[in-house]
Amino acid sequence: MIEAFRLGAAGVLITACHLPSDCHYISGNVRMQTRMSALAGMLQKLGLSPERFRVDYVSSAEGEKFVNIVKEMNEQMKALGKEKILLENAKLRPTLENMLKRKAAK
Repeated sequence: MIEAFRLGAAGVLITACHLPSDCHYISGNVRMQTRMSALAGMLQKLGLSPERFRVDYVSSAEGEKFVNIVKEMNEQMKALGKEKILLENAKLRPTLENMLKRKAAK
Protein backbone atom coordinates (compact mmCIF):
# COMPACT_ATOMS: atom_id res chain seq x y z
CA MET A 1 0.00 0.00 0.00
CA ILE A 2 2.81 2.40 0.84
CA GLU A 3 4.50 1.60 -2.47
CA ALA A 4 1.26 2.27 -4.36
CA PHE A 5 0.98 5.77 -2.89
CA ARG A 6 4.70 6.39 -3.40
CA LEU A 7 4.24 5.56 -7.07
CA GLY A 8 1.33 7.99 -7.37
CA ALA A 9 -1.83 5.95 -6.86
CA ALA A 10 -4.97 8.04 -6.51
CA GLY A 11 -6.40 5.58 -4.02
CA VAL A 12 -5.88 2.17 -2.49
CA LEU A 13 -8.66 -0.29 -1.76
CA ILE A 14 -8.00 -3.34 0.37
CA THR A 15 -10.68 -5.97 0.61
CA ALA A 16 -10.72 -8.83 3.07
CA CYS A 17 -12.94 -11.55 4.40
CA HIS A 18 -15.64 -10.55 6.86
CA LEU A 19 -14.58 -10.28 10.48
CA PRO A 20 -14.00 -12.02 12.78
CA SER A 21 -13.77 -15.59 11.49
CA ASP A 22 -14.89 -15.75 7.86
CA CYS A 23 -11.36 -16.20 6.56
CA HIS A 24 -9.57 -19.40 5.54
CA TYR A 25 -6.35 -17.70 6.63
CA ILE A 26 -7.69 -18.05 10.19
CA SER A 27 -6.67 -14.66 11.60
CA GLY A 28 -5.31 -12.88 8.53
CA ASN A 29 -8.23 -10.47 8.27
CA VAL A 30 -7.94 -9.52 11.95
CA ARG A 31 -4.20 -8.89 11.66
CA MET A 32 -4.76 -6.86 8.50
CA GLN A 33 -7.40 -4.73 10.24
CA THR A 34 -5.01 -3.86 13.07
CA ARG A 35 -2.15 -2.98 10.70
CA MET A 36 -4.24 -0.99 8.25
CA SER A 37 -6.00 0.96 10.98
CA ALA A 38 -2.67 2.12 12.38
CA LEU A 39 -1.30 2.89 8.93
CA ALA A 40 -4.42 4.79 7.85
CA GLY A 41 -4.18 7.04 10.92
CA MET A 42 -0.51 7.73 10.28
CA LEU A 43 -1.10 8.55 6.60
CA GLN A 44 -3.91 10.93 7.50
CA LYS A 45 -1.63 12.73 9.96
CA LEU A 46 0.89 13.07 7.12
CA GLY A 47 -1.75 14.69 4.90
CA LEU A 48 -3.46 11.88 2.98
CA SER A 49 -7.18 12.46 2.44
CA PRO A 50 -9.05 9.66 4.23
CA GLU A 51 -11.10 8.91 1.10
CA ARG A 52 -7.95 7.76 -0.68
CA PHE A 53 -7.48 4.66 1.48
CA ARG A 54 -10.23 2.20 2.18
CA VAL A 55 -10.53 -1.21 3.80
CA ASP A 56 -13.75 -3.11 3.23
CA TYR A 57 -14.98 -6.62 3.93
CA VAL A 58 -16.41 -8.55 0.98
CA SER A 59 -16.85 -12.26 0.41
CA SER A 60 -16.39 -13.91 -2.95
CA ALA A 61 -20.18 -14.27 -3.15
CA GLU A 62 -20.69 -10.49 -2.94
CA GLY A 63 -19.76 -9.40 -6.45
CA GLU A 64 -22.35 -6.64 -6.58
CA LYS A 65 -21.15 -5.22 -3.28
CA PHE A 66 -17.57 -5.19 -4.58
CA VAL A 67 -18.62 -3.37 -7.76
CA ASN A 68 -20.46 -0.75 -5.69
CA ILE A 69 -17.45 -0.21 -3.43
CA VAL A 70 -15.16 0.33 -6.43
CA LYS A 71 -17.64 2.72 -8.05
CA GLU A 72 -18.01 4.67 -4.81
CA MET A 73 -14.27 4.97 -4.34
CA ASN A 74 -13.86 6.06 -7.97
CA GLU A 75 -16.44 8.81 -7.46
CA GLN A 76 -14.62 9.94 -4.32
CA MET A 77 -11.35 10.20 -6.27
CA LYS A 78 -13.08 12.28 -8.94
CA ALA A 79 -14.57 14.53 -6.24
CA LEU A 80 -11.14 15.09 -4.66
CA GLY A 81 -9.73 16.08 -8.02
CA LYS A 82 -6.51 15.21 -9.77
CA GLU A 83 -4.69 18.33 -8.59
CA LYS A 84 -5.31 17.64 -4.90
CA ILE A 85 -4.25 14.04 -5.30
CA LEU A 86 -1.04 15.03 -7.11
CA LEU A 87 -0.21 17.61 -4.41
CA GLU A 88 -0.77 15.09 -1.61
CA ASN A 89 1.37 12.51 -3.42
CA ALA A 90 4.21 14.99 -3.87
CA LYS A 91 4.07 15.91 -0.18
CA LEU A 92 3.95 12.28 0.98
CA ARG A 93 6.54 10.80 -1.40
CA PRO A 94 9.72 11.64 0.62
CA THR A 95 8.24 10.25 3.83
CA LEU A 96 7.00 7.10 2.11
CA GLU A 97 10.40 6.57 0.46
CA ASN A 98 12.09 6.81 3.86
CA MET A 99 9.63 4.31 5.32
CA LEU A 100 10.35 1.84 2.54
CA LYS A 101 14.13 2.32 2.84
CA ARG A 102 13.99 1.56 6.57
CA LYS A 103 11.92 -1.54 5.93
CA ALA A 104 14.36 -2.75 3.24
CA ALA A 105 17.32 -2.20 5.56
CA LYS A 106 15.93 -4.62 8.15
